[in-house]
Amino acid sequence: MKERLLKRGVVLFLVAVLVVAGVLASHPVTSQAAAKGTTYNVTIQKGSPTVSLVSINSGAAVPQPADNGSTTFQMVVESKAKTEKLPTGPASYYPVTIIAKSWKAPTAEFQMIGGGGTARQVLTIQKDAKGKLYISGGDVDVSTVFGSKAKIKIGDGTVDPAGSMIIPVTTVSTITLINTGKVFLTTIVAYTMTTGKSYIVLKGTKARLEGKALPNDDTSKNLPTPLVGKPIDLAAGTGTLVGGAATLGTKNKTLGLLDYLNSALWVLSIK
Repeated sequence: MKERLLKRGVVLFLVAVLVVAGVLASHPVTSQAAAKGTTYNVTIQKGSPTVSLVSINSGAAVPQPADNGSTTFQMVVESKAKTEKLPTGPASYYPVTIIAKSWKAPTAEFQMIGGGGTARQVLTIQKDAKGKLYISGGDVDVSTVFGSKAKIKIGDGTVDPAGSMIIPVTTVSTITLINTGKVFLTTIVAYTMTTGKSYIVLKGTKARLEGKALPNDDTSKNLPTPLVGKPIDLAAGTGTLVGGAATLGTKNKTLGLLDYLNSALWVLSIK
């Protein structure tokens, strides 16, 4: 039974964890709404793919596609622009915050394998996410090498268009057994979401996923390669964020050790 549980546990884990989680007209960020400071209601639209590689107890993993759609949150664009100096030159941006308490993701309920009852999965974000929406001079491409910890390189030396955005978002997936109220699994995953290019690779680890990269190793072809977002257009209410994340050595009494590599694409509707 344990062997059967572990084999099917990949599907259980993915279903539970993965139910989540543009070009600004010529100068869209200088619009009246952005200049005053505005709270936007944002929906991640259906057709926003995500792909995960999950290894259980150092077992082999294959790409598992899912969809990020139907999650909603509020995004605040601050009223005053700030400036900074990047390797590519001066840049101007509006601070942006995704409000944690406004985050609402679809709740999933499913039967536990082996007669363990019904489980409920809830996805939240750990805290308010704070990022930058660039008016000019932004360089927001993200390349991550994940070993004992994540080494994140922001920028590729080329200035990106107005409306480029970068924002770290940490998601928390909690699976609870409904009949007992006991937490079965909690998974915390830190993304760096960007409208630029996103790439993540596992390197310098002892994991079975060592050397795996996304979107490159997505044989399901659910994600585009390269994985690139689209700048935020507040006037049109459009934009696309992309990002990658990984966790290694998560312990679970039922499933064992879990290693996890994920990349996601969020097509946004902004109102």
